[in-house]
Amino acid sequence: MTRLLPDVIQPAIACVGEETMPLHPGVVLFSFPTHGLSKVWRFSVGQRKKLARAVATADVVHIHGLWMWVQWAAAREAVSQNKPFVVTSHGMLEPWLWERQSWPDRLKKSLYWANIAYPVFRRAAIVHALTSLEASTLASYFPGQKLEVIPNGIDLQAADQSLAGLPPLKSNESPYFLFVGRLHPKKAIHLLICAFARLPENNFALKIVGPIESRERAYAAMLRKLVTDLGLEQRVAFTGAVQGPAKWQLYRDAWVFCLPSFSEGFSLVNLEAAAAATPVITTFEAGVVEDWDRCGGVRVHPEEESIRAGLNQALEWSPAERLARGRAMRDLVENHYSWERVGQEWASIYQNLSGVHAYG
Repeated sequence: MTRLLPDVIQPAIACVGEETMPLHPGVVLFSFPTHGLSKVWRFSVGQRKKLARAVATADVVHIHGLWMWVQWAAAREAVSQNKPFVVTSHGMLEPWLWERQSWPDRLKKSLYWANIAYPVFRRAAIVHALTSLEASTLASYFPGQKLEVIPNGIDLQAADQSLAGLPPLKSNESPYFLFVGRLHPKKAIHLLICAFARLPENNFALKIVGPIESRERAYAAMLRKLVTDLGLEQRVAFTGAVQGPAKWQLYRDAWVFCLPSFSEGFSLVNLEAAAAATPVITTFEAGVVEDWDRCGGVRVHPEEESIRAGLNQALEWSPAERLARGRAMRDLVENHYSWERVGQEWASIYQNLSGVHAYG
C-alpha cells in the first residue's frame, strides 16, 4: 500500500506470518497473523476491519501474489473503497508450475481462480509482469487489461556496502561454480549437478547454497544421493542457507554463478551475483534482458547438455576474460536493474494512479 505525499512515496506493508526481513525506517507494517487451519488460505480471523482501515490509508494498493486471503481481501477492499490497485503475480501463473501440480491441485486452483480470484483481480488498474515472457502468459489470464513490464530491482548502494567490508580473495583458494536459491525442483539443481559431473577434468568445485523447503525434503535428499552416486562428495558442497556478508563473499569469489531454472518470475540472485561483478549463467526462461549474452552473461536452456556447454564455456575463460565479463555484468545491472532506475518507473506509475478514482 502506498500513500503519496508531495514528492514522497510513503509505503506500508500488509503481511501474514512472521516478519522475515528488517523494515526501512518509516515503513508502516500491518500484520495479519494466522493460526491453525486458517493457515491453509492464510486467513486472518477477525481482521477484515483492520485490513479495510489499512487500505483506507493508501492512495494506491499494490498486491503481490494471488492465492492468499490477504491478497484477495485487499483487492476486494480496494474495489469497495474505489482505490486503484496493481497486481504482481510473481510467476504464480507460469505454465511450468501448473503442469507440475497433481490434477486435484490444478482443479482446485482453477476453480478458485475462475470463481473467487479473477472476478476481483480483473478490476486491477494495472497487471504487472516482471518480464516480457511473463507478460505473454498474463495476457491470457487478464484479457484486455493493462499490462506493465518492470523487472525486479536491486539496491546497489547496500550491495556495495556489503562488498566493501569483505576480506580480499585468497589467491590459493580453489575456483568454484555457485548456486544460490531454494532447493526446489523448479531450480533444476539436479541438471546442474549432472552437467557438472560431465565436464572435462578440472579442479573446480560446486557450491549449492540455500534452504530446504518442508515440501521439498524429498528433492533435497535426491540431490544428495545424486552427488553420492556420481562420486562427487569431495567436489559438491551443500551449505544450507547463507545470509549477510557471507553470502556476498560467496557471490564475489565464485568463478561463475549458475541458476538453471525451468521457470522464474525474475530471480534476484542473478542480479545479486552480477552486482558482485560475477558472470552469471542462467536460462532463457529466467526472463533476463536480451543483452545478457552480450554483457558478460551466458543463457542456456534448462537441459543437461545445454547447461554443460555453458559451464564448459566458463571453464575456458582466462582470469582476464572472467574479470571483464564480471565488470560487464555489473554495468548491465546498473543500467537496467538498479533501484535508481526501477524505482523511478514505479514512482511514475504510483503517481499516475493516484489521480485515478474510477475504473472498470
